[in-house]
Amino acid sequence: MLVSFEGQDGAGKTALLMAVHDALTADGIASVVVEEFSGSPYGQRLVEAVARDKFLRPIQGEAATFRTRALEVVADLYYQDEREIGPALEHGSIVLKDRHLDTILYTLTPTLVAAGAVRDESRALTWLSVLCSELRYRPNLTVYVDTPLTVRLERIRQRQRHLREARANEVSSEDLAVFSARDGITRQLISEEPARFLVLDNSSRPIEEGARNIIEAIRTRLAPLRKGQR
Repeated sequence: MLVSFEGQDGAGKTALLMAVHDALTADGIASVVVEEFSGSPYGQRLVEAVARDKFLRPIQGEAATFRTRALEVVADLYYQDEREIGPALEHGSIVLKDRHLDTILYTLTPTLVAAGAVRDESRALTWLSVLCSELRYRPNLTVYVDTPLTVRLERIRQRQRHLREARANEVSSEDLAVFSARDGITRQLISEEPARFLVLDNSSRPIEEGARNIIEAIRTRLAPLRKGQR
């Protein structure tokens, strides 16, 4: 079973993911955490790009363009699909993925349109969806960690990042516009596939409570999968 964790900057999705992993491990359920980017050359280029710009936009002097940067993100997910996610699933583990297909759609679409690399949101979403259409494994459950902007901004100001990142604790007016555009696309994705998503309010509840809700959703979806394997 593949469970993806999605959420905007500062939502707290990674903390929830790790809490779910710890709880599953305590219950004797095998789970594997797959990071946002892989350790492959594709992923390491993206880690370096995030260090220069949190939204992965190419900067002056880089060889990447907005379209090739999008292709790099998709390529890294295909690498993880084949080398990390697939083997873990085949061994019977629950895979907890920090960002997956939906991240590609709701983060890259507004960036491509704003840069003029693609004409409009509809065309950008179609292009990105086609690029990802041959992924072998898609999420059985997508946890969207939904947190009010005011809470997210405070968390961004206080956080200590595990990745190097320029302006890691700063949010500009341009950043706010990006957040707004991403939110609109995310709501569209959720409305198109509501059964796949668990939208979780992570504004003030204890992280253990949120983790319990996610584990309950995992168990609910696991039951028919295991029944089908008999």
